[in-house]
Amino acid sequence: MVVLRCLYLLALVFWIGGMVALGTFAAPAIFDVLEIHHGAAGRLEAGDVFEEMLRRFRAFEYGSAVVLLAALGTLTYRGPRPSVLGVRVATVVVMLCISLYAGLGITGQIDGLQAEIAADIASLGAPNDYAARYDGLYAQTTMLLLVNLGFGLSLVYWEARASIA
Repeated sequence: MVVLRCLYLLALVFWIGGMVALGTFAAPAIFDVLEIHHGAAGRLEAGDVFEEMLRRFRAFEYGSAVVLLAALGTLTYRGPRPSVLGVRVATVVVMLCISLYAGLGITGQIDGLQAEIAADIASLGAPNDYAARYDGLYAQTTMLLLVNLGFGLSLVYWEARASIA
């Protein structure tokens, strides 16, 4: 039982910590530095770098969700039922769905936009809507990251509440 709870907590901490690290430190630093050094082209490079970081983190997110769901499921059958089990499971499932949408849906849109930019590279110096569309997708990704962070913190709350009770 203790090992399962530790696995659950580790998966939760690494998922939440990864989101905080990417959203709070990595993304702003990458965009700021590359845009300062390379201008508009640096912003595109920063997007490529951060997208690769997110792609690598997605596998970790999906794995964390599997560990969380497996631990909750196993804890249900191996001892006293964890408090508010349905809420916890639903929260992890919602977090996984948000991550899948961000990882598959938004990434696909970003890839399509990057293909359009590559085909129309001559107009990058001229006013265009690529930057606005890219910024919109980036803002959407950030918003989904924050929503998932909120759900993750609610799981921390339920775990802390269960530990105290």
